Amino acid sequence: MAGFLTIDTIQLPMRQITSVGGPPAYAGLICSRLGNEVVLLTKIGNDFPDEQVVWLARNGVVLRAADRSQNRPTTRFRISRSGDERSLTLASRCEDLSSGQIPPDTRFNASLVSPLAGEVSSPLLTEISARSDFTFLDPQGFVRTFDREGKVSLAPPKDRSILSKIDAIKMDRTEAEMLTGKSDPRQALGKLASIGLRKAVVTHGADVCYVLDGTRIYEVGVPSSPVVDTTGAGDILSGATMSWYLKTRDFLRSACFGIAASSLSLHMIALAKIDLPISVDESALRLFAMATPVASV
Repeated sequence: MAGFLTIDTIQLPMRQITSVGGPPAYAGLICSRLGNEVVLLTKIGNDFPDEQVVWLARNGVVLRAADRSQNRPTTRFRISRSGDERSLTLASRCEDLSSGQIPPDTRFNASLVSPLAGEVSSPLLTEISARSDFTFLDPQGFVRTFDREGKVSLAPPKDRSILSKIDAIKMDRTEAEMLTGKSDPRQALGKLASIGLRKAVVTHGADVCYVLDGTRIYEVGVPSSPVVDTTGAGDILSGATMSWYLKTRDFLRSACFGIAASSLSLHMIALAKIDLPISVDESALRLFAMATPVASV
């Protein structure tokens, strides 16, 4: 699992909290709880709390000496939400990830690559993919840019060949447009299919998701849920989808599980989201049964 582990300051309507975050936390913990052995490729600074290192290890997400930077602080984000709008500010950034951190002579049954701020290079993605039987990408770190104040904006990736190095991808609609040039999610998925990618999910908050599975695009509803904190919800979707795919080899069914897990986590704050309710299985089955094919590619 490749991406920055972070320390997030989350401004909620009634209070502010500070929490460990980033894909290795949310997706990594979900993958561990669903029975997978998790190997991290990340970077933290010496400011990362030791008690959090211990807590993560006890929950199946182990940090190694190679994951610690000696000269850069841990990546930190300030996150706030107003209505449906989410504001993200990069407060500090650790050093890039490197191929030297990959355990030698190791092959992975799957890899989830989820950079946040450009920490995964295209050559590193190539190497991770070459060592993995299945590579799942959340491209957010490839399409984000940050100004001097750390405010985030989106732009097309400098290297579009990243799409040829993966087996599946999860995007929101804006990310899909940055990657494909298509604002309509079905057209974006069609564009991905035309270059050989056959497994993809496009999300849009509480609106319907679109899933590309083989030669068909499906519309999948999103369970209604009270929204308290959206931080990490996309990572939970990716981690749950990939974990279920390793068990079932059915991407549509797996995406439905990921969508259900993500949606049902939104009433929880920060890492409390990883405690998935028992109802997630029933919700996922309902989404799978109601998934509607809307196009062929």
